[in-house]
Amino acid sequence: MRALLASLVLLGGCVVDPGLSGPVPTGDPMSFELDVQPILAAGCANPSCHGTPDRPLEVYATFLHREDPADVHLDEPLSDEEMRLNRLRFCAFLVDLDDAADAAVVSKPLHPDAGGTDHVGGWLYGDTEEPDYITLLRWAQDAIDDEDTP
Repeated sequence: MRALLASLVLLGGCVVDPGLSGPVPTGDPMSFELDVQPILAAGCANPSCHGTPDRPLEVYATFLHREDPADVHLDEPLSDEEMRLNRLRFCAFLVDLDDAADAAVVSKPLHPDAGGTDHVGGWLYGDTEEPDYITLLRWAQDAIDDEDTP
């Protein structure tokens, strides 16, 4: 438990402004696994992008980046821990936000002409009508809204 807390503190320091004070939203784990993880695995988990531990959004994915390097090329589902870490890393970008569109995990893959922000890896979505973009935005907004519910 102590290692988990230390990891979250370090993770928060990497991806969230230390001046932020809100809790990290948790979002719905099942919906993350079914809806968001396939999008991250397809577009972000490449070892040259977020499939590496030196990125603020480190993403585990089958065949690509795994917690145990020996599992990288295996056709095995992510472990519960890998899935949990992917969700928590994604959610760390939602701290102290009211609008998910302001989160880097939502705005960076969107082209600037459509309201996105600069992204070294290029853009995955040309506009806000693309289904995967809508899925990321909705899941992130639900996670933010759930955190606000007493």
